Amino acid sequence: MSRVWLVISQVLFVVAILVGWELAASTGVLNSFLVGQPSKIAQQLGLWIADGSIWFNTGATVFTTFLGYVAALVVGVIIGSFIGSSAMMEKIAAPFLSFWQGFPRLVFYPFFAVMLGYSIASRAVHVAFVIVFVIIVATATGVASADRDVRQHARILGASPTRIFVDVDLPSATAWIAASARVTFGLAIQAAIVAEFTGAQNGLGYLMVLGQNSFNVNVIWAATSIAVFVAFAIDMLIVRSQRYFDRWAVRADSA
Repeated sequence: MSRVWLVISQVLFVVAILVGWELAASTGVLNSFLVGQPSKIAQQLGLWIADGSIWFNTGATVFTTFLGYVAALVVGVIIGSFIGSSAMMEKIAAPFLSFWQGFPRLVFYPFFAVMLGYSIASRAVHVAFVIVFVIIVATATGVASADRDVRQHARILGASPTRIFVDVDLPSATAWIAASARVTFGLAIQAAIVAEFTGAQNGLGYLMVLGQNSFNVNVIWAATSIAVFVAFAIDMLIVRSQRYFDRWAVRADSA
């Protein structure tokens, strides 16, 4: 199947779901109060576009997501590089990383709100907290998988530890981080929205809460559809950028 026909098939599939949903809700087969109705969801989106609130609230969520992601990336790369550079440190850190990977981090926001208040800072910290452990594991794995012979040869030739890290360890780690980016960005958006459920005055999570408080499921669906679209757009950018980061792995293997 050609790419054009693949895209057409995917679009038709989505259209069929929306049309079926609309017909079922409008004829009473489904309770529109409980499941919503595509036409009313589109109407809500139109209202948000008209008054400009869609851009402000979407921008707030995206800003929080990227702020938290950058913070997690910096901390994760530093800690992950330290762990991955030593087999002993990997063994020591393994059970702790396994514990935090299984910890329900999305529900941890109230603790940050108590410490930092209902602010962008507390929401960004929550985002970073949710994804930093994934980045640590990816970085540690990438550093540990760097060719030991290449590292040793560089050391013999007089390369400094910083030079070895930049030319050998970092390219390998970057490829692993890029490979995990589709997971971490998805988690980051979820964490930002969950943090906006409590005390926020803007953001997609805030809009969802407004829909919940007014018992209007169409508002919730409208905000959710925006979040899905943003996540989809970022995912497409990540997929395209992975080709660039794959060259880092090649650089590390051929160094």
